Amino acid sequence: MCSTITKLEAAHRQLITAIKMYLADGDAVAVHTLSCAAREIYEKHCAHLQLDRVFDYIKASNSEYKETDLWNVLNRARNFFKHPGKSLDEAIELRDSDNKHTLFLACHDCAVLCGEQQPPEVQAFNTWFMATEFPRDMEGEQADAAEGVIRGLDERLPGLRMAPLAEQKLAGLRLVDEAVRLHRQQ
Repeated sequence: MCSTITKLEAAHRQLITAIKMYLADGDAVAVHTLSCAAREIYEKHCAHLQLDRVFDYIKASNSEYKETDLWNVLNRARNFFKHPGKSLDEAIELRDSDNKHTLFLACHDCAVLCGEQQPPEVQAFNTWFMATEFPRDMEGEQADAAEGVIRGLDERLPGLRMAPLAEQKLAGLRLVDEAVRLHRQQ
């Protein structure tokens, strides 16, 4: 059997699989590898179309660093898992939060690139990420704009921010399932 798969479909399938695996406490290396592969596709196409991508914000916030140094930090684990290295005994630390944030980077660029055509799993993950990670200590105009978002997320997902990670992930899985179900009904 042979299938024809577009780059966008491949990225979506990788990212959706990574989201579900992450929220279900699946293999962390597979989650990271899949999310980075999808992120790279979205990011490169955002750059080509001159759309705002997460890396643009990272670069602007870290102007004292060279772009290649920032990419090396972002891709450290991805490159470790992807390339043979010098020894099979080499090791790297991979934290749950590394995958959570890598998924967010991919989801952000997917949302920018695809707009309303983004997979419902991506929109659900972004909502879940904001509910669990959105900064609460903003000031000025950002704080005013964020306050309504934070209040809405807290009403929709009460207590999620302070819940243990396992409970947060279960809520995330439910949110993804609900988003997919609603999308299919449309």
